Amino acid sequence: MSKGAQFTTFGFTTLATPTRYEVASFVWFYAYHTLDWWFRQIGRIASLTQRNVYPTLGLLAVTATLFSPVFGSNTFKIENQTSDTMAAVPAGVEWGDMVIVSSVIIGAATFLFRRYIFGAKPAHEQTIAQRAAAQTGALPAGGARRPYDPERDMVVKMRNAGKNVVILYGSQTGTAEDFATRLGKDIHSAAVRPLVLDPEQYDWQCLASLGSDELVIFVLATAGEGEATDNMEAWFAALASDAETPEDSEVPEFRQPEDRELDEDTPLQEISYAMFGLGNNTYERFNHHARVVDGRLQALGATRVGERGEGDDDADIEEDFARWKEATLPLIRQHLGSTTPLESGDESPPEPTWKIAEAAAAQRVWTKGEFFEGAVATHDSRHPFAAPVTAAVDLTPTADRHVLHVEVDLAGSGMRHESGDHIGVYPTNADEEVDLLLSALGLLDRADVPIAVRATDPFAPQQSLFPVETTTYRAAFRHYLEITAPVPRAQIASLVLPFARSEAARNYLRPLAVDKDAHAATVAAGCMTPARLINGVHAAERQAGTPDEELFVLPVEAAFELCPRLQARLYSISSSGKVHPERPTITAVVLQYDAKTEQAQQAKLGACRCGVATNYLLGVLRYLRGDRAVDLESAAAGHALRTGCLVSDSTELPGGDASSAALVSDGKNHVLQSFTLQPAPDSSLDARALTMPVFIRKSTFRLPADSATPIIMIGPGTGLAPMRAFIQERAQAARAHPDQPMGTTLLFFGARTEAHDFMYRDELDELFADIRRAAPESQVVTAFSRDQAQKVYVQHRLAEHAELVYRTLLCGQSRLGGAPKAHVYVCGDAKCMAKDVSRALALLIAEREGVSEETAAKWVSDMRKLSRYQEDVWS
Repeated sequence: MSKGAQFTTFGFTTLATPTRYEVASFVWFYAYHTLDWWFRQIGRIASLTQRNVYPTLGLLAVTATLFSPVFGSNTFKIENQTSDTMAAVPAGVEWGDMVIVSSVIIGAATFLFRRYIFGAKPAHEQTIAQRAAAQTGALPAGGARRPYDPERDMVVKMRNAGKNVVILYGSQTGTAEDFATRLGKDIHSAAVRPLVLDPEQYDWQCLASLGSDELVIFVLATAGEGEATDNMEAWFAALASDAETPEDSEVPEFRQPEDRELDEDTPLQEISYAMFGLGNNTYERFNHHARVVDGRLQALGATRVGERGEGDDDADIEEDFARWKEATLPLIRQHLGSTTPLESGDESPPEPTWKIAEAAAAQRVWTKGEFFEGAVATHDSRHPFAAPVTAAVDLTPTADRHVLHVEVDLAGSGMRHESGDHIGVYPTNADEEVDLLLSALGLLDRADVPIAVRATDPFAPQQSLFPVETTTYRAAFRHYLEITAPVPRAQIASLVLPFARSEAARNYLRPLAVDKDAHAATVAAGCMTPARLINGVHAAERQAGTPDEELFVLPVEAAFELCPRLQARLYSISSSGKVHPERPTITAVVLQYDAKTEQAQQAKLGACRCGVATNYLLGVLRYLRGDRAVDLESAAAGHALRTGCLVSDSTELPGGDASSAALVSDGKNHVLQSFTLQPAPDSSLDARALTMPVFIRKSTFRLPADSATPIIMIGPGTGLAPMRAFIQERAQAARAHPDQPMGTTLLFFGARTEAHDFMYRDELDELFADIRRAAPESQVVTAFSRDQAQKVYVQHRLAEHAELVYRTLLCGQSRLGGAPKAHVYVCGDAKCMAKDVSRALALLIAEREGVSEETAAKWVSDMRKLSRYQEDVWS
């Protein structure tokens, strides 16, 4: 400030001539910090009283306090003088200053009290957990704390059920939920009585009410890039209010138990817990969800029983889980006062989890893979939208594998997507696999009998196995259960071996149940599904000459428990939500491989193994392009419940056992499975139309808000999918606003060969031509690994184009000196490619900045923390 004027506020005077911007800066600093302090105090009062009136009154009081000194006649005056004339003007603030000051105060107040002013997010912007919480009243509009509801008190629920252990699962794809359910059965005894619950349905505030003779077990998967799962979102936000530095989080306000006073800093002193996390070590924040929750529970005074278990899906998560249980379950039993050792050698049949009632044929039977009845306000993973398929194309018709482009129409769904989001698809199991299991269970003759499947435990969190009341055995295995995954060793021991009646069956199954190496060599390497495992037992019994009355029979109830629920497959959307708001597209390679055991080659259906969802999408393409299809409703006389259209290149079908029909392959030597699809209403074999159940999963994989920010995209293979969406969006912006600055846009794309595998080539040329008008250095850099003797990958191209990459990272600066301001996006393989790209980028920076590779790697790590280096990867 220049000399010559008085600046008086609250009794302090300085000589200065402040401009209106200096006044605004001062008032902004004062207003923001005062409002922030008031907000914290008011927030505490509001949470204690559970009323929203206090923030409003507080806002009025703070505003009055701030406006009084600013606009009072004696408290705040500026004698405005110019440095040239020093001419005095009347004291007071000009109207322009008043507008600035008012805007600053109103803006600060609006930001700090935005939850109370604007309420909750619209339903389509909320996560599944937020929507469910709002629907049940757990998250009132405005984010205020809800009144106590005993229906959402997990401790009350547990005690009313006569239990003393509650198992909470954080699950995104169903694996953690499956582990929690299995853990509940494994741990059950007279002294240990577990109850498995979904934390989304219960309030975290009640956690402190657990007694010292009770226990909570967390089974937590890590979603995305180290995020909590949707159903644990509210719990995670409460326990780790500071997501960046969880150790600095505030102490949550738990509900006060009736029998004791909670300590202010360590309110969970009486609580004991166990912890198992599920993750993948190819991700940088491996098992971050479980690690953070574990650390926060201990910081709040809770005592952990045993070590924290960490399952690694990139290695053998089943064995990790088994090791943790072996070490932890005895400690849990000891903690709960059990003196009876765990009987690990017990081979008696387990108590069934499900009971099956064959229903009357007159009832309504759901056979088409329905997820709900009637209409819903919001479509999500539990209520997917039946989206018409508007396009299905093989992007690589001359290559030796299928890469599919599938487009759906979301019109009328209320769902919207942004570039970087995922689309979830619920697939259908192939008819060959369905009939293989029906045959192994002896159900082929009763496949279309209506059934209702209910939980045997009245307190089980899931009372019905399927989302519909009544279905059939065939529809259950086709639409609702995962029937093509290898059977875990622990489940062979608990659900299969106990039903072996013959010595031959026991001799076959026991090594697979107890010997890790034998299981890996036979079941894992052979991808031995439940059907193939049962058939393997039958083959061993036939070879041993087992009498018919001793032959192995697996109860259907056990088979239902053996097969987890069929989960949606998530795909990065390969189209921009701004350019094509209702037409998300999928870009996926069709998976097929051979099992690596001699037994698999000799078994029914052979050694070929097909990815469930991608082969289903290939079936969709085959149906729409006019491949052989049979209307089952007219062809299956006497089977009124067999509806839909069978897409099959086998002339032996329909009829009989699909798993006994000869396999058919196409020109790419790809086995063509048969699928029963449900055509759209009013469609026919002459005018084919199809829908498939989908939903949108929000992501944090986002373009920078400012299109002037340079971006570098690395997306080999189908990792191109989200990059295509980004490129479409930037090209549209370049066309719509040619005079606005745009940052350099680089794409590094890799594939096997240029001639056969360069997907979207013509489209990319057109899009980058538009982008280059605004950002001349933008370009596509390709790496075709098999077009030369020595394989070349995208990380090699990064090194070859180091100057261009470095110039893009500089973002107009002369040197970096820290984390680059440009944004980097990586999509594809997590195990090798993503790590190689990160190392290549760090090495490139180190060489040009003259710093160590460790320093450069830290800068790249800092980019991740600032959301400038984002990954959408899988293994």
